[in-house]
Amino acid sequence: MPSRVLSSLFLLTTLLPAAEFVRVRTTDGATLEGTTTAKALGKIPLTQILSVHTGSPATDSETAKITAGFAAIQDKDRAARDKAVDELTAIGLPVMTPLLKAYKDTDQHEPRPLYRLFERIMPSYADDFDRTLTLVRLANGTAQRLPLPEGNLDIIDATGAKTSLAWSKIRTLAVRQKNVKRAMQVHALKHSTQIEFLDTGVILSATSKATLTARGMVRLSWETDSWASDATGIKVPGAPAYMSNLVDGFPFGSLVARVEPAGENFLIGKSASLTGKSGRLRLAVNDSPHWQNNLGTLYVSMTATDAYDMGDAQ
Repeated sequence: MPSRVLSSLFLLTTLLPAAEFVRVRTTDGATLEGTTTAKALGKIPLTQILSVHTGSPATDSETAKITAGFAAIQDKDRAARDKAVDELTAIGLPVMTPLLKAYKDTDQHEPRPLYRLFERIMPSYADDFDRTLTLVRLANGTAQRLPLPEGNLDIIDATGAKTSLAWSKIRTLAVRQKNVKRAMQVHALKHSTQIEFLDTGVILSATSKATLTARGMVRLSWETDSWASDATGIKVPGAPAYMSNLVDGFPFGSLVARVEPAGENFLIGKSASLTGKSGRLRLAVNDSPHWQNNLGTLYVSMTATDAYDMGDAQ
């Protein structure tokens, strides 16, 4: 290739605006992934942003989902409850005011998914008296609350097709990160498969590679050491009532995960490498419906490439 052509290509490449890869959820619940040449959100460079959660009022369809979701979370159907928690977490800030109004003055908070929902939506370091302000989470660990951005955001998908979205139609935006790191605590009682999974706040993409390591010990029967284990789970059947060391296909006490929306559990143990999994990653200690005597915490470190940081682990 002639040198002048190479020079022209180099000049063109350097002049083209850098494109950030983003994931957007719209107010009607649709998800789009692609690149955008937008440089900033107001005065904040896009390269400094982890996620944006808009504070515009709920649409009619979101309002219906919020009402139905509150009912499902307080019902006895576990699958419906988990699905409602996922949906309301994804809607985000418009859930905040009706949620605060729904709370009753009671001490029965742990474990209680409706009570926990607030922290999933609003980290306390970002709360504000004006609930309509958009939440912008930054890579330096801080957050800002801003008015809803004006104008449109253009997204180009993998086929080259461009979609122009008004900010009033965007519910969340996440900027894909080269590396997302987490240090998390998975508690045997709060984060039991029978209660709820710890939401890592990380959404894996199709090209993500995630590595996880876990240390610590959990006890599934206070003083009975045969029911204590590290993240690999117990190795022999728990005496005296059990014929197997497995529950739901995995060892009692082992660290398991699921990636929503698929929702199939898989083993993490003391270490694991994940590829080819797309969705929001969650972690829990594997146990049976007799979870009330659980103690202990597994300390989990995770690094994920090409992933979206949507919020703190909750």
